[in-house]
Amino acid sequence: MNRGKILIVDDEENIRKTMRGSLEDEGYEIFDTGNGVEAINMVRAIDLDLVFLDIWLPGIDGMKALKVIKDISSDLPVIIITGHGTVNTAMQAIKMGALDFLEKPLSLENILFIASEVISRSKSTNETDDRKKGEGASNYEQIVGESNKTKKIREQVQKFSKQSNDFLIIGESGTGKELLAKIVHSNQRKSTGEFIKLNCKFFQPPNLEEELFGQSPPESNKDIHHKEGLLNRSDLTTIFIDSIDQMEIITQQKMLEYIKKEMGYQIIAASSKDLAKEAEENNFSPQLIDYFKENIIKLPPLRERRGDIPHLINFFLKEFSLERNQKIKELDDESLAVLVDFDWPGNIKELKNVTERLVISVPTTTITIDNLPIFVRDEVATKRLSIHDKHNNFEEAEKAWKRDFVSFHLRKYDGDISLTAKKLKMKERALKSYIKKSDILIEKKKEFNYQRTINKSMVMSGRGLHSGVKTGLILSPLPPNSGLLFGSISTGDTIPAHLDYVESTEYATFLKRGNTYAKTIEHLMAVLHAYRITNLLIKINGEVPIMDGSALDFCRLIEDAGIEEQDAREEEIIIDKLYQIGDPSSSDKFISIEPAEKLSIKYFLNYPPPVGKQEYYFVLENEKLFKEQIAPARTFGFLKDIEALEKKGLANGGRLNNFILIDDEKIINTKLRFSDEFVRHKILDLIGDFYLLGRPVKGLVTAHMTGHSENNALMKKVRDSLNIYW
Repeated sequence: MNRGKILIVDDEENIRKTMRGSLEDEGYEIFDTGNGVEAINMVRAIDLDLVFLDIWLPGIDGMKALKVIKDISSDLPVIIITGHGTVNTAMQAIKMGALDFLEKPLSLENILFIASEVISRSKSTNETDDRKKGEGASNYEQIVGESNKTKKIREQVQKFSKQSNDFLIIGESGTGKELLAKIVHSNQRKSTGEFIKLNCKFFQPPNLEEELFGQSPPESNKDIHHKEGLLNRSDLTTIFIDSIDQMEIITQQKMLEYIKKEMGYQIIAASSKDLAKEAEENNFSPQLIDYFKENIIKLPPLRERRGDIPHLINFFLKEFSLERNQKIKELDDESLAVLVDFDWPGNIKELKNVTERLVISVPTTTITIDNLPIFVRDEVATKRLSIHDKHNNFEEAEKAWKRDFVSFHLRKYDGDISLTAKKLKMKERALKSYIKKSDILIEKKKEFNYQRTINKSMVMSGRGLHSGVKTGLILSPLPPNSGLLFGSISTGDTIPAHLDYVESTEYATFLKRGNTYAKTIEHLMAVLHAYRITNLLIKINGEVPIMDGSALDFCRLIEDAGIEEQDAREEEIIIDKLYQIGDPSSSDKFISIEPAEKLSIKYFLNYPPPVGKQEYYFVLENEKLFKEQIAPARTFGFLKDIEALEKKGLANGGRLNNFILIDDEKIINTKLRFSDEFVRHKILDLIGDFYLLGRPVKGLVTAHMTGHSENNALMKKVRDSLNIYW
């Protein structure tokens, strides 16, 4: 059984041979080359499931090859193979679309694991998409909208699906004529034959007749193959004839004779013109329009059913977001109003294309007016300048104003019909009736927070504070309820970012599971806590890079990735009573947490000069305040402690630009960002440590001279009392 097609690209023949043997033993079909140009040609020619691509190749290197491969097939998974010292380059490859990277010497066990996981996940996704498409094709609800005109169209589609009558669809370009024809075809009880589309505008008259009626060979040359016309075939269920107005009248009349014979298929004709008017002007066969007269569906342009626009937008946002495994995006009120007000000359097709571009291009979950195409914003702005010319009479203007007025107040009161009716001094029944009649979309306000991940993978490189080793950081989105996971870049093993896996808290917070470590995690964890990122894979080389000693770079990384809200509720940890470590009446270390509406921290610090006494009170209202007040505060240490740290191998990464170094009299190496930077950094560490409970925390923390060990001890009390285990 062929488990999938894999291409191995590496200039070392021994590596290709070893990988090929192992993967073929597992049932994969393997292709290999040592040349980047050949690799690109293979990607063009073969329907591959996975590529292992070495960075160093003769001729065109791996990075250039990767760019071309992703241009050819953006969805094809590519795993970069890199030698020592090229980790930074490999992480650049991640930015360019590579799925992951492996360092040499390669682990065959890891290669087999990656191949199995990537290909099975990809095939599962494709099967799900195919199944959804199959199910969706037979679903009348694909005719999206709740306006009276749309409901009438659905009724007509059901009628023609049951009766198998030939019928005609009239509608402007982009109104969905072909989609409607396909829905009828898929719902036919005896839909065992093909759906064939014939667009008349693409054929010259003689060629169109040949397509419809076929061609017999001349008597003089019996070697010419007989061509069967569509109207003579017996294996069809539906023939969709688009742009039938482009067919010559003589051909129309000839076709009518065929279809009156009831050949066993259904004819669905379509046109963007008013064919009755065309017949009056001798541009269309009166007999053919008479044949269809009882069986015509008229698709209104989008501007005549504006109440359906919000429904269509939500449908397309969901469709395109799910295609890209993203959280379903949403429009804010202002951008939705602009899209509803736009005339959409290309109708649903144009709206669909604009929506898809918004899903692809907007990194945030919420789409604002600034994200909309300029041509949409400009036209609506021009229309609004001449709003008094929009309506022909007072009654029409009053009707439009009333609808906008009710829509505004429904948004104001979060979709609460009872409250809105009360505020507007209306009867609730009357308001409900008006909402239904006017096709007003009600969007209720969220009553709870959703889980969050990031929109796209991000990479960063730096140096570990304690190990001194160059290290990389790769952040990858995870689905709902996955949690935060630290992973090893080299082995793929993971550790949950949870208190249950804390190994050490002496100078920083370390996690361990098996032989896998995640060290110095507190700054990154603080940022994830502040930005409420709940599902994320964090791949590192053992230690999170220290960067400049603060959390600012991690804030920028999350913001560059964009935050995606997911379809799962976020469960916060609500502190239910007072928990404490130490005695608050003494001058020793002390920390407590008690009930509060938000995570709030009062920290008191008392070191000898030049630090002295410092205190700070911070409420985690939002990520903006965190980024401004807490994230910039850097790691600090005393010169007298350096020797002890070096003996333990924990000071190898300290540099003058990533650490505040203090002697007995002064700060040696830098200027402070805040006069109380030291106490703010303690709060930064605390916010990070407390996220090891696995979920955002609500409570008031009061602390004096404590560090990671005391934070850890207090969290264990909370964990045991509230039963918060991984």
